[in-house]
Amino acid sequence: MAWTNPTTPNLADFTTFCQNQGIVASYTTSSSDYFQWAFDWAQNDAMTCPQMPAQLYVLAVYNLGADRLIRIAQDDGQGTFYQTQRQQFGVLQFKPGVVMAGGDESTSQTLVVPDWYRAIPLGAQEQLKTPWGREYLAYAQMYGPYVVGVS
Repeated sequence: MAWTNPTTPNLADFTTFCQNQGIVASYTTSSSDYFQWAFDWAQNDAMTCPQMPAQLYVLAVYNLGADRLIRIAQDDGQGTFYQTQRQQFGVLQFKPGVVMAGGDESTSQTLVVPDWYRAIPLGAQEQLKTPWGREYLAYAQMYGPYVVGVS
């Protein structure tokens, strides 16, 4: 994937990133306002860490933007790509957290819930639903356990 500027987030490269991730032009034209809105939101909301390499910051912004694009973009009437993606990832379903333990009369199972998950804000819980949101959170958590909005 050839980007125009791999060290600074920009709309053209974000659009290329999304299209290479399977959000192709047949579903959303590259001139769609949804790309601009998702990109602007991601660039304004993505965490910044002074020690984070520029290329990783760009990928963090693009992954956060792709997560947002799946959430906000509307289908153009010729397909149901975004509707299908939202259903596949459960974007419109409320999930208040993870189940720590479950059991019945003869069996039981317990999961360890990581400390970071106990304090995660609702927006970040929603980002866990898509692969792009999870990738963004992975980038954010690489730079400390107390990144704002993640810890």
